[in-house]
Amino acid sequence: MTPSSPHQLAMLPHISIQVELKAGVDALYVTRLQKERHAPAVEGQGVKKDYPVVDKRLLKEKEFKRTLVMHPLPRVDELAYELDADPRSMYFKQAARGVPVRMALIALLLGAKEVTISAEDTSFIQKVDYVAYKRDSGVRCPNPRCVSNQETELRYIKPEFKIVSFGPLTLRCIYCEHELQPQYIASSDWHQGMLENKKYHSADSWLTRRIKPENLIIFDTKSEAETRGFKPSSYVR
Repeated sequence: MTPSSPHQLAMLPHISIQVELKAGVDALYVTRLQKERHAPAVEGQGVKKDYPVVDKRLLKEKEFKRTLVMHPLPRVDELAYELDADPRSMYFKQAARGVPVRMALIALLLGAKEVTISAEDTSFIQKVDYVAYKRDSGVRCPNPRCVSNQETELRYIKPEFKIVSFGPLTLRCIYCEHELQPQYIASSDWHQGMLENKKYHSADSWLTRRIKPENLIIFDTKSEAETRGFKPSSYVR
């Protein structure tokens, strides 16, 4: 059970959800311990020992009577081998079926196969095309687990967001779907470049809707805006 948007609970460090088990669990998706996602100081401190293991003892509980067990494979120690022959185990079928699915997607992307879509079938057509925000500076994803904040990735990717709302101004990270509501905005079209007119404003002011998306500059803090040479306007709280 995860929020409908964003869908990745692992990318929402501030949210804790209690799952209702009385009605039973339809599917249990198991993943290995992501050692590469832990800080170096955490490694080797018994994290693996505390990682939950899915085995027959767990699945004996009534809420797991009809549960399908899934896993992306390969496993480490989080999935007991005694479940391999259990009729509820789907991970080998999952791995086998993943191959033709990936083959089909690659063939479609490379143009090796064509797909005819009925005019009535709009089930997978994106209904909303959000405006992209790609400026290199001014705002970063606040989720420390986001790939855009990992030191090993900083050389390759830049922060990028979708503007999903202008009232209040809301950005959604394209990498982890974490949403944030920045506090300050400015315009790159600041009156022929006159320094005295280079102003920043509160994101909840009417100017947020007036500035063209291609001219919009977003800041996390006042200090970030002022470091970039912007001065506060009368619309800053």
